[in-house]
Amino acid sequence: MCNPRQRVLAAIQHKQPDRVPVDLGGMRSTGITASAYGQLKKQLGITTGDIHVFDATQQLAYVEEPVRQRFGCDVHILDEGLLQEWHDYTLFNGTQAKVRADARFESDGKGGEYYLDASGRRIAHRSASAYSFNSIFFPLEDAATIGDLDTFDWPVLTDEILTQMESAARQLFTQTEYAILGTFGGAFLEGGQSLRGWSKFMLDLARNRTFAVALLDRLLAIYLRNVELYLEAVGDYIQVIHMGGDLGTQNGPQIHPRMYYEIIQPRQKVLWERIHQLAPGIAVFLHSCGSIYELIPGIIDAGCDVLNPVQISARGMRPERLKKDFGDKLCFWGGGCDTQHVLPFGTPEEVYEHTRQNIEIFKPGGGFVFSQVHNIQPDVPAENILAMFAAVQDSWDY
Repeated sequence: MCNPRQRVLAAIQHKQPDRVPVDLGGMRSTGITASAYGQLKKQLGITTGDIHVFDATQQLAYVEEPVRQRFGCDVHILDEGLLQEWHDYTLFNGTQAKVRADARFESDGKGGEYYLDASGRRIAHRSASAYSFNSIFFPLEDAATIGDLDTFDWPVLTDEILTQMESAARQLFTQTEYAILGTFGGAFLEGGQSLRGWSKFMLDLARNRTFAVALLDRLLAIYLRNVELYLEAVGDYIQVIHMGGDLGTQNGPQIHPRMYYEIIQPRQKVLWERIHQLAPGIAVFLHSCGSIYELIPGIIDAGCDVLNPVQISARGMRPERLKKDFGDKLCFWGGGCDTQHVLPFGTPEEVYEHTRQNIEIFKPGGGFVFSQVHNIQPDVPAENILAMFAAVQDSWDY
């Protein structure tokens, strides 16, 4: 009989654990939105505890211990967003919750709100009809030269954050048996898009390659510096480190595979190999949405151990194909239930059967941690969430 940490490590190492490991809320793309979480707690009859929104832009709730226990979860998140004080917050549907004390908001006068940074600048917006925020501020949007990149204040992890992270990680490691998933980031394509804006960085790649490469090189340098600080603080405690970086769309990669292999993959490889050098026992976890089948060989070659969210509804991402072609090289962390169509719109019976089928495909020989494909959105009925986890518990034995 494995404990949760042993179970997850066995799956990552392609060993068959006692049962399929389960994740809900172990990182920022395997979680549940706060409004859906409130409904789920009601359905489960859990009346204690506040709803804590630790990721305000995605409106993600911290998954509490009674819920983790109910669903047999094996993973706990280590995230800066949980290391804050909290204050009262009202969700878009009127539900009362708590939000990080450093999260600041401003009404847009139309039923929506702006998300503000520490200086009071509007950096994201949620319209009255939306469930989450979209970025509206891109700090390097107006950069015109490589010299502009050199004068930018690239963010370095502070001693305060590192000390908090180390304390939280040590506490989780010594006081629980969960596998601990550390939030880091380290995105390249998505990092450039976040700094320049999606359209502008895509044009940089197409028309101004020298500038785009210079930006990516500066991202790599700051990621290398930060990951060394990060692993020095928490490397003795975490088992998995999360790398960000959406590379796909619904129908294919965002960029031509040749561009990925020329520009993005080599920098991923430098960063991920450095992580393996510094912390050989920690698995590199890549979150990349979309249709990325053509890129997976390069992702593996760069040093990725775990792939998430395994968007099985995207082109070329059928579970059978992924397991057959890459199941001995990657641990699939996700792909357990489609969150685009089945989980929000199927009947509980359809959700149950769909989830069972996917688990049976992914679980043989290990290399699989169950999670739904990305975060559970506000329009998902609580009954469907329960049906999904009923299928998990009915299918998780080997």
